[in-house]
Amino acid sequence: MSADLIKATIEALPDTDLKKATCEPISIGGSDRNYHRINLNNDQSLIVMEYTSDRPDNAKFAAATNTLKRLGAATPEILNHDSEKQLIWLEDLGTEHLWDHRDAKWDERSALYKSVIDESRKLHEENEQSLNKEELIQLEPPFDETLYKWEQNYFFDHFLSYYSRRAPSYQNSLREEEEFKLLIETLISPERTLIHRDLQSQNILLKENKPHFIDYQGLRLGLREYDIASLLYDPYVSFTKKQRTELADYAFKGQERSEWEPLFIGCAIQRLMQALGAYSRLGNQLGKTDFLKYIPQALDNLREILSNENILPRLEPYLSDEALEF
Repeated sequence: MSADLIKATIEALPDTDLKKATCEPISIGGSDRNYHRINLNNDQSLIVMEYTSDRPDNAKFAAATNTLKRLGAATPEILNHDSEKQLIWLEDLGTEHLWDHRDAKWDERSALYKSVIDESRKLHEENEQSLNKEELIQLEPPFDETLYKWEQNYFFDHFLSYYSRRAPSYQNSLREEEEFKLLIETLISPERTLIHRDLQSQNILLKENKPHFIDYQGLRLGLREYDIASLLYDPYVSFTKKQRTELADYAFKGQERSEWEPLFIGCAIQRLMQALGAYSRLGNQLGKTDFLKYIPQALDNLREILSNENILPRLEPYLSDEALEF
């Protein structure tokens, strides 16, 4: 495979010296995309992304990159794209993720997170009216009632059905409760902006201390509160309540709390349900067991919100230690 990728790289980038190039796989997250680092003979490198047609968003990466570049957002440069071979050659931004700073002193860590929030504003300032219609067609479909419902079902189908002690009939009855429909109604009414869709610490690379977005093939219209909630309730890292409040206030500065907080909380619940479903599916069905260790933090985050908010009260008992079996 390495030899094939180097040969394909020679054809794709004929002006690049690849005589002594080596190729190494990069293990990244739960994606079905494969990444490789091509090391050149001059201490430089580039990334090759292999994708499949199994997920429709895989083919949207190039279009999403073009949109983000037009908006001035920091992303890797696309060096070449062979849609027939389903290969994309990318600028190598290095190996330093925001996640690598999860244990840093708060002054340093908060400054990094605020820089990510600042960079995300370049997306969140764009709405359905300001974006090019042709661009929107090439991106993933916007968040709507169907997608929010899919996320909720993903949680039931892959997390609760796997870990709950309650009978399937009780779980199926729960998912049809009015409170889940009310949550969706809350989230589909406001104006949508452009969002990353998976804005978390492992999808942000730091190059010279500047945040760059990666894994943004899910770029679409949605709520910016969803992006900020994904970042601040990220199960890969931990925040104190005070730290999370500081960053949320920074993200929504200039707005009344009553305007953004209900959406932010609703999006956090929605996102955490989706994350729990994803971790369970990846770990229990696809054999990527490393994801299972993030379930406790995601569950604690969701429990914390539900204990303080009058949202999904019927779900809360299903998430107690007594109701779950790990």
